[in-house]
Amino acid sequence: MPTRPARILLVAALATGSLVALAQTSSAVGTGTFTRITTPASTTMYAYNGAPGATNHVTIAGQASLDVTSVDIKCIVTGASGIDAQALATAVPVTAGNFSVVATFTSLTTNCRLRAIPNGVDVTTDYLGSYAGPLFYAHELVLTKIGSTVYGYSAAGEQGSGIGLITDAATCGAGILATIATPSMEVLGSGQQQCAFTLPEGNVTSGGTSTQSSIRVSGHNAYLPATVHNYLNGDLSLGVTQTPLTTTFSAASNGDVTVTEAATLMRCSVADTYPPTHASCPALVSAGVRFTRTVNIFRGAHEIRVRDRFAATDGHAHPLGLQYQVSPYAPPTGAAGFTFPNHSSTFAKAVPDQVVTGLGTKAASVFIRSDIDGVEGDPAVDAFGLTWSRAPSDIRFAHGSSNLFAMPYSVSVPAGGSAYLGFAEVEAPSTSGAKTRARVAATEMVSTPTISSPRAGASIHGTRTTVKGTVALGANGLVKKVTVNGHAAHLTISSSQTYVSYSATFAEAHGAHTVKVTATDAAGNASSRAIRVKNG
Repeated sequence: MPTRPARILLVAALATGSLVALAQTSSAVGTGTFTRITTPASTTMYAYNGAPGATNHVTIAGQASLDVTSVDIKCIVTGASGIDAQALATAVPVTAGNFSVVATFTSLTTNCRLRAIPNGVDVTTDYLGSYAGPLFYAHELVLTKIGSTVYGYSAAGEQGSGIGLITDAATCGAGILATIATPSMEVLGSGQQQCAFTLPEGNVTSGGTSTQSSIRVSGHNAYLPATVHNYLNGDLSLGVTQTPLTTTFSAASNGDVTVTEAATLMRCSVADTYPPTHASCPALVSAGVRFTRTVNIFRGAHEIRVRDRFAATDGHAHPLGLQYQVSPYAPPTGAAGFTFPNHSSTFAKAVPDQVVTGLGTKAASVFIRSDIDGVEGDPAVDAFGLTWSRAPSDIRFAHGSSNLFAMPYSVSVPAGGSAYLGFAEVEAPSTSGAKTRARVAATEMVSTPTISSPRAGASIHGTRTTVKGTVALGANGLVKKVTVNGHAAHLTISSSQTYVSYSATFAEAHGAHTVKVTATDAAGNASSRAIRVKNG
């Protein structure tokens, strides 16, 4: 079990010290004084991409009443403790009622509202309603490096009333999704980081001592780049060569964020002792499997979807032992509450060394209330759903802790092929809201089939009906079975191994019919699509 605190990027609208409170000498503002930011228009998205110190630029322009001669562009957050502001540009001249400036960012701490404030106006005490501007959301990627070698990252995506956080899989994995109240940007709920779907260096055991890595490849302890840096070279001082992590980061125009990370799983070159030593681990070699994680922060930043792929790189099949870990936030005056699939729906406290079995096989969700004693619906209490694409063998809580649990998996990677697992974290202020979002996350573990032929509403000559289409890769990989109105379809895997084509031919009587295509994956999860046609 990890003994070191997770390295986490916290993005919170009221983070202490994250915003600079600006106070200016207030001056009288005449009746009719106004400013209006027109560029960027309405709600906009800002992406900060790269290592700390990178710069980004955005044009901010607008109009002002003729009595305003210069403005300061400020990113303003209104919270329970007052108004905080971050200056993006100062003393921007206003000419003939217009202003424009290219603002340069080295970082943008959180989402906020942009306003052009006339010089002399005190944002902490004066009325701001005359200074109109758009909501501004911060999308951020911060890379952690040794020289030019990237070994970890932190990323954030913000939109609507949510803030989604993610770090590399070896550090923390999916983070909390904090609810905020727009347009004031006041944080509701706990606003605390939660680590989920993490693959750190040590396994969680009932004895309290890690006996192996949380990733095992063909019986060998295997490590991700952040584990090499933090554990092998950090805690153990082995001095092995740092392995690289590759990342991509993109923010769509609607605010959805996609992050990928990829790295070769590495093992010690001499022996498989745990913890490794200088004698057993003078160097690292490939374990024969490459790990790729694709992360989506979407649905108003109230859901983080994770898709993990394990691909063989040496032409051999590999059995994997994986232990995903979750570390929920525990309130200082209470305890988190849990419900588990196929168990009671009443939230209950967990105890150290607790083991939960009977989780089924299909997609399902663990639900966590940040404070079991908090009143349902209170804005200071959050509910989370942690959804898997297929069930782990059990859930086991750590020795001496009721706020760290592990989800063990056994996965087989075929020679020259890949194995897949999928997860999602959702958040809502209410338990019912979290359950609604988790149900959607579970249904999306299998891709919905497309129907290319026949078209909806088509008239089919005779009674012989042929239905064709495709099913894209899902959270558990390619689907294993497709049926059309109960008839087994023939499946063909694409050369890219990213989708299967299906075809089924069967007899249907004259008249109007529903054609229903159902795709089923290896865990028994199913997804369907239906159209109406007419045989005649």
